[in-house]
Amino acid sequence: MLYFRFHTRCEARKKGHACENIARMVLTHCRHRLCYDCLLNRVMFALENKFPPRCAISRCANTLSWSEIQSMACHTNQFQRIHELAQKQSIMLILPCEKRPNESELLIECYLYTNENNMKTIVLPKLIVIGDAITAIVQLLRVCTSKPLSTIDVYLRKNCVEKRGKYKYEKVPNDGKMTIKDAGWAEKQGGGEVTVVIDADRQIARLR
Repeated sequence: MLYFRFHTRCEARKKGHACENIARMVLTHCRHRLCYDCLLNRVMFALENKFPPRCAISRCANTLSWSEIQSMACHTNQFQRIHELAQKQSIMLILPCEKRPNESELLIECYLYTNENNMKTIVLPKLIVIGDAITAIVQLLRVCTSKPLSTIDVYLRKNCVEKRGKYKYEKVPNDGKMTIKDAGWAEKQGGGEVTVVIDADRQIARLR
């Protein structure tokens, strides 16, 4: 999704009338421009009724990605409520069918540290070794190839429910023999997906 610097009107409609709010996001796939209020109302309705959240445009069937929902939630006062409802509904219901992993695979969300708006998803086999998984993620994110993997820090991101919009980071050891299943990536997240953060400049380590 993108964020606007200039005043662009939300494309959704409220009670038959055009929304007068300023658009804050443009959805990745359908490209509709929406304000946080319209998007929040649609997401809350879907999660409360256990439907896959979709675009706030009534005739649009685009299913929202989990990263889009999280980014929107961080700008509202409903972050905790959305988090609680989302825990009851698997992210697998939010993903398009062609992107859903099978039982032997794991869905991984990944992004470069400080560039969360460019989050991407990748499906990897659970038996892949950690080193190969990191290599695949680094290639997906197009991290500078001149840097050896040993100089790049990799973290698992966890939600911090005590503080709205905050996260905890657990460093991933680059064990060449251990698989991501053995490392318990999914179990540590409490679900069937995991968020990996690539810190090419080792900024997180300097903050600690």
